[in-house]
Amino acid sequence: MIKTTSEIKQALQNLDGRITKTYRNLDDWIGSGEEDWLDPSWSVESCFLQLLSIAEAFGLPEFRKMIESEYLEVKRSNEGFRAWKTGGPDNQPYLVVLGRIRCFAYALEGMFPEEESTTVTKDVFQIVRDIHYVITDKAVFRTTPADETDVHLRIEGILKCVFPDLKHKPTLTKQIKNFVPDTGIPSVQTLVEYKFLATAQDVPRIADEVLADTRGYTSRDWTRFLYVIYETHRFRTENQWNQLLRESGVPENTVVVVLSGEPPRKRNKPKTKLEE
Repeated sequence: MIKTTSEIKQALQNLDGRITKTYRNLDDWIGSGEEDWLDPSWSVESCFLQLLSIAEAFGLPEFRKMIESEYLEVKRSNEGFRAWKTGGPDNQPYLVVLGRIRCFAYALEGMFPEEESTTVTKDVFQIVRDIHYVITDKAVFRTTPADETDVHLRIEGILKCVFPDLKHKPTLTKQIKNFVPDTGIPSVQTLVEYKFLATAQDVPRIADEVLADTRGYTSRDWTRFLYVIYETHRFRTENQWNQLLRESGVPENTVVVVLSGEPPRKRNKPKTKLEE
């Protein structure tokens, strides 16, 4: 049972993380052709149940009744918790019910006094997911990422603003061979490796590289490992990559995040005098 204010705040943060993860589940589900085993409805219902528990912990029976009424209405509807639409400036898919859940969650958050602290509490994995729109923004970088180095430097530059202790290519010293991951963040004990996936033929190679890296990236100083795969097209879902890790015996502290990008535009060669 949640008893303290800090526990309720943490529960709301956990709910926000679950909502964000559910949106990723939606992308995987749509990308798979709406396979039943990737159906995000169970995750949406889980968000509703978390919200009901938080409202009860707050001691707000009438507010909880409002949430429960909406929960039951959605549960009894034809589409249930899986109802989704497309919209927004990028015409991206979104789950209709999650918008209502966020509305209730924001109302609960409003009961806490505003804090002057500007400390970032967002998980590094989620920060990387949200970076996607920045690193592909032509107004910022002029071009979309052209290779692995582009992805690495763009993401690392943004992470550096959040984690000032970030290390570029830290060395993991071993008895026989040293390993050099792309990014290390000591404050959250996280190593980050970047991959650029441009063709379907490259999928097996990237898979081999990721699995090979997991064998070397072990250290008492680092407890979490993140592989960022930037795809120029949809080749494999994030769920498929993480399933590969689990089936290969890689522990849960190693995660793949897939960023869906777009192919780099070919640069026009300058015209010669004869062509002019």
